[in-house]
Amino acid sequence: MFRHISIVDSALTAIDQHVAAHPPERGGGLLGPLGMPLITSFLPDPDGVSPTATFRFSAAFQRALTRVELVEPDLELKGIVHSHTEGAEHPSAADLVAFADCLRLTPWLGRYVTPIVTRQNQRTEDHHVLLPNGVMAVFVSTPTTLGAVEVRPARVQILPIGRDCARLAATLGASVSTPRTADVEGVVHIAVALRTESLVLTLLFPLLYPTQAPIALAVRTVDHHHRILPLPLTWDLTVAAGSRLVRALDTVADLSW
Repeated sequence: MFRHISIVDSALTAIDQHVAAHPPERGGGLLGPLGMPLITSFLPDPDGVSPTATFRFSAAFQRALTRVELVEPDLELKGIVHSHTEGAEHPSAADLVAFADCLRLTPWLGRYVTPIVTRQNQRTEDHHVLLPNGVMAVFVSTPTTLGAVEVRPARVQILPIGRDCARLAATLGASVSTPRTADVEGVVHIAVALRTESLVLTLLFPLLYPTQAPIALAVRTVDHHHRILPLPLTWDLTVAAGSRLVRALDTVADLSW
């Protein structure tokens, strides 16, 4: 049986840069909104290796995680990702002990997302995510009544928010903020702000993106006065997914006020 996890593509980029591009064992923490099977960011832990070469969070990581949770209290630790040597894509016996320890310390989570990164160059299973420098095999670990953990593969939905915002930013000549979670009438969205000298475009992406359109809010500053305008997007599903956001914003004349 598969579990299902959603992950923002910018988190995958960070995992590739901080884990897959380095020799094993490297890793870090997966973060996302409270109570949801969604990963929005990755917090690396380059010091997280025990004397037995089994990845465990370092004291420095724990301090960094505390700082993140103070700034963004709606985020929680979803799990741990780390790398193995090529061909060892499943959690080791030592990993299972570490996962069980983590779940005992955070029983309210109920499960841990526990991917393993290896140096491969092709995706061969449904629970594999291909990275530029390897493959991430995604698993979910849940505690058993005997105090151990059960590990199952997880299908992954990748939200291409970083990719599409970068393309839009290149069109607008804008900078792009780090994705954050936002509550819209009780529903979690992923918020990204694109900024130019006179315009802030805030995009609130639903979890069904890119099938479902984001909410777009434009804020333009003129003579120290702010004008806020929700933008009506035409979301054409016949347009290729990677071009859909730029095409939708191209049709909004109000971006030129």
